[in-house]
Order: sequence, then structure tokens, then C-alpha cells
Amino acid sequence: MSTLTQKSGKVDTKYIIKSVIGVAVMLLFRFIPAPEPITASGMAVLGEFIGLIYLWSAVDMMWPTFVAIVLFGVDAFAIYPDSWQNAGIYEAGQQSFGNWVTVFVIGCLLICYALEQVGTVRRICLWFVTRKVARKSPWMFTFMFILSAMVISLFLDVTPAQFFLLGIAHEMFDILGFKKGDRWPKYVVVMITFTAILGFAMTPICHTLPILWMSIYSGITGVPSNMLAYMAVGLPVGAIIWLIMMGWMKYVIKIDKNVPQMENMDYSKIDAMKPGPMDKRERTVVIVSILLVCCWLLPGVLALVAPTSSLYTTMSALTDTSFLFIAVALLAVIKLDGEPLLDLPKAFKGINWLPIVLLAGIMMVASAIGEETTGIPAFISTYIVPIVAGMNPFAMVALICIMCVFLTNIANNVPVGIIFVSAGVPMCLEMGVDPLPLALAVSISANLAYTIPPAYIPVGVAYADDYCNGKTVFKNGLFMCIASMVVCALLIYPLASIFA
Repeated sequence: MSTLTQKSGKVDTKYIIKSVIGVAVMLLFRFIPAPEPITASGMAVLGEFIGLIYLWSAVDMMWPTFVAIVLFGVDAFAIYPDSWQNAGIYEAGQQSFGNWVTVFVIGCLLICYALEQVGTVRRICLWFVTRKVARKSPWMFTFMFILSAMVISLFLDVTPAQFFLLGIAHEMFDILGFKKGDRWPKYVVVMITFTAILGFAMTPICHTLPILWMSIYSGITGVPSNMLAYMAVGLPVGAIIWLIMMGWMKYVIKIDKNVPQMENMDYSKIDAMKPGPMDKRERTVVIVSILLVCCWLLPGVLALVAPTSSLYTTMSALTDTSFLFIAVALLAVIKLDGEPLLDLPKAFKGINWLPIVLLAGIMMVASAIGEETTGIPAFISTYIVPIVAGMNPFAMVALICIMCVFLTNIANNVPVGIIFVSAGVPMCLEMGVDPLPLALAVSISANLAYTIPPAYIPVGVAYADDYCNGKTVFKNGLFMCIASMVVCALLIYPLASIFA
């Protein structure tokens, strides 16, 4: 447990030891003689990077970020010699909580909170399962329910999406008379979990890790992240993996076989779960959210069809973050029946701050790794680039996809993505290869963890679900790993090269 003392009141010795080890790495790594051409500040950054990865994985996901900010402040002037800050700690604050990615994610979480509060997410799910096609057979009902999970997961963060969908699923299990341990609910939990994971990887819309990893790419290259390019790759890749999963469940697992509760389903009970007609409050929130997504996607379209237009120049200058906070402000200003569409004080209490704190620490350290003052890019070009210099770009990206999927299923997905983007993008630049396909490959494949709880929070939730069990998740997760490796390795580079 991530507390100093256990419930018994005794001091958690293991927790203290792990904490001391992690902080010691961040403090002492800087004193290790730096191999040329890495500088002393580069060693300090590497120590903070390694210490954070260890502490986040083994101890806690929150407080290590604040320790790293203090230590980073000591070295900030050496890393950013042109900084206008009067003290290094302020530069550290600017690079962490002041980073645009951290601010952007806060805005995304506020928009998601507004959509949840007005009931749009539940409405989408129940719209799918109450269609006529869903009543044709147990399989079609299952397919439509999981399809709704996919649609919701494309724009909602993975953990809230999974919890919300499992809540609706449990409600349906009770209505239909299923018991814990029954076959159909068990596989529905697995499919919801894997679908939420895939949806999270398929778009960067309100998805913290894809935003993070593409922002590391942007920070190193100076090239703005392109949501349209990401989605043009992520959507087809994820959709193919999802269809393979559904085929696996239909023809191999045969999830719809011998399910009497589904054969004799009383659909009126499912219909009763539907919310009423969309009111003015919900319609307004949905319209603002749709306009926001359009503003995010339009610059990518204009970059292809009208790259010299004044509209493209203006929208690029405004950036995605500006549109996001215009939307937040609109929802906070517009009041219906005396209540704002987005009650910001309540929203700030209701959103999950863990990804925000995590992102602050990651962006501070990962961005610094790419600075020339650390000597790390020069080290990569001297010792690492020659290893893969003769490798075909397609083969290199395919290998990275396979490695990311494999590693993220035995380790936590956060460090896997950070390491591959932070090291891979400078490597590509030194090789003279466009790093966009590599960044997209990591951002998608490093999120595809299905097998064990340490790899990804949603997997642990599925393991602990009353209607499911770890053995079922693990066995089906292994199949999903293989499918994901093959699809990502074959498709990501050809699709990404269109935008490279």
C-alpha cells in the first residue's frame, strides 16, 4: 500500500526502504562520472528520470514528482542556460506544472467531467444496446454493447471509461439474472477492459498518455503534434485489433453459446435503463464538445489541403490548448436555470489529479533529456544510432512496435512509452529519419497492455471484478498481445509515412 503506515499502525518498512532507494538514486546519480559526451547536468537528469520511474512503479505515483521538481531546480540553469527565471526552482515549475501538456490535460478532464455530469456517456451506451439489430441474437446484443464501449473509450480517459461501462454492465447482469462466475459476464468484463484500452490508444482526445508521448516528440523536434495524423493511424490500427478480438470471442471463445439468460431476455428492462430525451443542458454541452473536436481536427485537414491559407496560420497559432480553454470558459459562463453547464469548483474536486501530477514530472524530465546541454542526444548519436543505422525504417518501427507491446505487458506502460519516445526520437533525428512514425508507433503500441495488473490499471480492475477472474483476463490477454504485435508491426509505419 502507498502509505507510510499500514492499517495495523505499524511502520511499513518496505515502503520506507523503497522510498529511500528511489530518492537516493535521484540525489546520488549525478555524482557518477559521466561517460562522454554526457554532461554533469545530463547525469543529474538521468538520475531523476531513473529515480522517478522506480518510485512511480514501486512506491507512489504522486509525491516523487515534487521531490524531482526540487532536485531539478538545482540543475535547471545548466540545462536551460538562457532561462529568464531568477531561480532554478521556477524553471522547474515552468517545465512541470507550467508545461502546456499539463495544462491541456486539466482542460480535457474538465470537458470529460461536464459530459459525464449531463449523462451523455450513459446515453451513448444505452443507445447502442436498444437498437433493433441488438435484439436479433445474444451475439448482436453483445456486439452492440461492446461497440458502444469503443465509441465511449475514444474520447474518455481509460480508467473512467472502464469504470463507467462496468457499472452499466453490472446493472445489466443483475437485471438479466446472471450470477458471479457465469461465463457471459466474465467475457463481457474482459471485452470492456480490452476495448477501453484500445480506445485509449486510438486517439489523443482527452487521453493523457498519447498526449504526453506525442508532446515529448513535439518538444524534441519542435514540430507540433498533429491530432489528425495520430487518429489516421490509431483508428484503423485499433479498429482492426478490436475486430480481431470480437472474432476471437465469437468463433473461438463462442461467448454467445448456451446463454439462456440472453435467449429469453426481457428487453423492456433494458429499455427502462435509458435516460429521457436530451435536455437543453446536455445538448449545449455536446454541441460545445463537438465544436471543440472539430477545431482540433481542422488544422490537420488544412495542413493537407490548404497549408498556405490564413485560416491554417491562424488556427495553428491559436493551438489546441486555446480552443480547449475557450470551450471550458463557455461551459462555465453559460448558465441554464441558474446553474453553469460546468461548475468549476465542483469539477476541480471531481477530476482525478493523479495523471496531472504524473504528467508534470514526466514532461519536466523527458523534455530535458532531449536538450543538447545534457549531452544525451550526442551520446545517442555516437553509441546507439550506429546499432540501427543500417536498418530499414519499416523494420525499425515494426521492431519497436513488437518490443513496446511485449514490454508494456510485463512492465508498467508509462516508463515503456517515456523511454522509447525520449530515446527513439533523438535517434531518428541523428539518423536523418523522420521520427513521426516512431513516435506514433510508441504512443499506440505502448498502451496495449492486457495481461497482468502491474502493466496497466484497467487490467488490475478486471482481475478484481466480481464477475471475472485473473486467469480469464491473462489467457485472452496473451492472444491480444500477439494480435496487437502483428497488426502494429505491419500497419503503423505504412500509415504514418503518409504524414511523415
